[in-house]
Amino acid sequence: MSKTRRQSLIVNNFFTLASIVMISVTMILYSKFIVGDKEITKEEVIPLSCEKDIFSTSKVFNQKLLNDSQKALNKGFYKIQGEYIKLKYSKSIIEEFISLDEIDSFYKDSIQVNPKNDINKFLTIDYEIIENDKKDPNKKSKECKICSGSIMTSFKADKTEIFRFYIDFNLYDKDEIKRRIDCTIKAYKNNVKKI
Repeated sequence: MSKTRRQSLIVNNFFTLASIVMISVTMILYSKFIVGDKEITKEEVIPLSCEKDIFSTSKVFNQKLLNDSQKALNKGFYKIQGEYIKLKYSKSIIEEFISLDEIDSFYKDSIQVNPKNDINKFLTIDYEIIENDKKDPNKKSKECKICSGSIMTSFKADKTEIFRFYIDFNLYDKDEIKRRIDCTIKAYKNNVKKI
């Protein structure tokens, strides 16, 4: 092998090694400083233990409004309104068992701040108490077979839905319903991000 060919091979190997080192350094810097920053600002919401006890699901529709709504809730700028979703195929039990006023009081107890009267702007907390109609022929097979019902809560800012939480309850038991509502408020606060 000639001397010039050997020198050319050494130069090629040197530039190949230098290229590999530069690409490695670039990848390390990119992953540490550029991608790393995005991971810091993106908060992952870890479900609460009460959300794992029974089937529940949540959805954030507007993170910015959700973050801002926490202040309104803490100051008592909220209103609660609820309704029963009546059964079509069975006799309803829930209306005789618990009143909407009692359920409203469970929400107020969980929030720990009473709502203010005569306010123009407020957070609306809409809830539905949905009984499990075991005789409904159109019932989906994945729905809760043993639960008595569920609570669907929607948090709205000026009629814009910002957060929704759905949770089942097993028994017609006021303490259990109160715990599920407490879990709803905790899940709402857990989804507020401190950015």
